[in-house]
Amino acid sequence: MKENEVAISFSESFIRDKLTLPSVDGGSFELYIIEMPDEEGEDQEIKRTFTVPVKYLYTDSKHSFIRFTYLLKDKYYRVMRAMYDSENRVTRCMETNQMTGQEIADVFKRYRARKSKKFEESLTAKERNRVE
Repeated sequence: MKENEVAISFSESFIRDKLTLPSVDGGSFELYIIEMPDEEGEDQEIKRTFTVPVKYLYTDSKHSFIRFTYLLKDKYYRVMRAMYDSENRVTRCMETNQMTGQEIADVFKRYRARKSKKFEESLTAKERNRVE
């Protein structure tokens, strides 16, 4: 990872779909649509998403269900909340905005922190002693 990049890791369940789009040279390129977790207090059916080229999505060597990618910290990426109908290739956009790579990484970091906190709170005192 370079100094100006941030790594984002997530479960493969966050990969929503794979798109094939035409390129200007007459070929095509593929993108994965990555779903972002909801922020605390926000529980919406249609999740925010961003796209990553297929060649820039990697699999963790220790855990095959974990995927990761690198985003430039200060580059703006398009983030949208939309419903995509893959059969008809139609997108119904509800909201679109831009976030830096660092802001996207922070959303995933806060999600993991909330998930860990919720897990720790669910443990009984006896189980906590075993984990520590």
